[in-house]
Amino acid sequence: MDKLDRFGAPVSHNDQSDIDVFGEAAELMLGYAPDPVGMTKVLLEKSPDFIMARCFLAGIFLTASDKRRQPLLRKHYDILVSLLDRANAREKGHIYALGLWADGNLYDASQAYADILNDCPRDLVALQMGHQTDFLLGQASSTRDRPTRVMNHWSEDDPQFSYILGMQAFGLEEAGHYAAAQSMAERSVGMNPKDTWGVHALAHCLEMQGKVDEGVDFMIACENHWGNDTYMSIHNRWHLGLYYLERCEFDTALTMHDDHMSVTPKSELMDMHDSAALLWRLQMDGVDVGDRWRVVADNYADVIDQAYMSFTDLHAMMSFAATGREVEAKAQIAVLENAASANTDIGTIIQQAGLPLVRGFYAFGKGDYAAAKRHIGNARHKSHLIGGSVAQRDVINWTLIEAAIRDGDTTMANALLAERTLMKPHSPLTDMFARKAV
Repeated sequence: MDKLDRFGAPVSHNDQSDIDVFGEAAELMLGYAPDPVGMTKVLLEKSPDFIMARCFLAGIFLTASDKRRQPLLRKHYDILVSLLDRANAREKGHIYALGLWADGNLYDASQAYADILNDCPRDLVALQMGHQTDFLLGQASSTRDRPTRVMNHWSEDDPQFSYILGMQAFGLEEAGHYAAAQSMAERSVGMNPKDTWGVHALAHCLEMQGKVDEGVDFMIACENHWGNDTYMSIHNRWHLGLYYLERCEFDTALTMHDDHMSVTPKSELMDMHDSAALLWRLQMDGVDVGDRWRVVADNYADVIDQAYMSFTDLHAMMSFAATGREVEAKAQIAVLENAASANTDIGTIIQQAGLPLVRGFYAFGKGDYAAAKRHIGNARHKSHLIGGSVAQRDVINWTLIEAAIRDGDTTMANALLAERTLMKPHSPLTDMFARKAV
């Protein structure tokens, strides 16, 4: 008979001490706290046939959004296939999802993680990995619905309940249910102030509703919970930076970048995206960011050939366009043009959204604002395909507004600003754009 992990999900492994370590690592990952990867690697050195622990580690590599991690995913998947006859139904579901992603069937893999929850609603690993695939694929409705399918199987008596609430809140926000999302995010953080994903969800809710002052106050008040040694600390600071940008407090945002988001040669891609996205916005707002782009562009030059996550490609192009790196910019476009012809999920994403947006940002950097308007305008309503959040993809709208202003197209600029004012009627940043669009 299977034993249960700390969440109440079955595991085929029979060493309870190993199961306890796995549970601790999985809960660290739920809180984006260090170091679940290191802990799981040590565990697998001791017990290499611990199937669920290996599924967990492979799932982290799956959701890393960096193609350089995919050989590690494939390595662990191949080992899991050799252990398949020992796996229980839950574990076979994980192995199936991992194989689908490794083979490039991204949407099917995301659904496979959802299918696990039908029979095993206490599988928080499947929930979190699926939640992150929703984020990588920009699937707002699935982000909202995935936690819903397990909610009735949990209660406030469960120590991990806040994590489900935080995921549900983020999903509600991405799907546009802002009031419900804010209420749930506040409940999550109230139950567990150290739930950095819950903090992240609430930051999103306040930002999307234009509640800028409330957002700043909230993030600063709980900074000791999210701003230290967590995997979300840089990204949550990026959200705080967005509030400062909305208030046109550009010097404060730039100082925050330098104190917490400066890229080094060892930076992870997701941290680089935060730096690039903030610098690009600041530069469009007329701020001289100096030489801060150099190391960012150097790092992105190493991943030009990935053609894996279009969200990465877009941020890479920001760095190339901002630094005038024509060779790298053209090389990236050529790679994407080739990849767009593939009859795969990735090929479709690149063709429909990734490549047009990259071309638009390239044109913007070249000062060809008419071309930037054309490429970005034609693709922005498909931009969810590149993944990331609504707040992250808002840089696309910013860039289109600025392109229209610089092209002298006040009609387009004012139409776009009218869209922006719907959710943020009292924004100093929108007012600044409007003054330029006269």
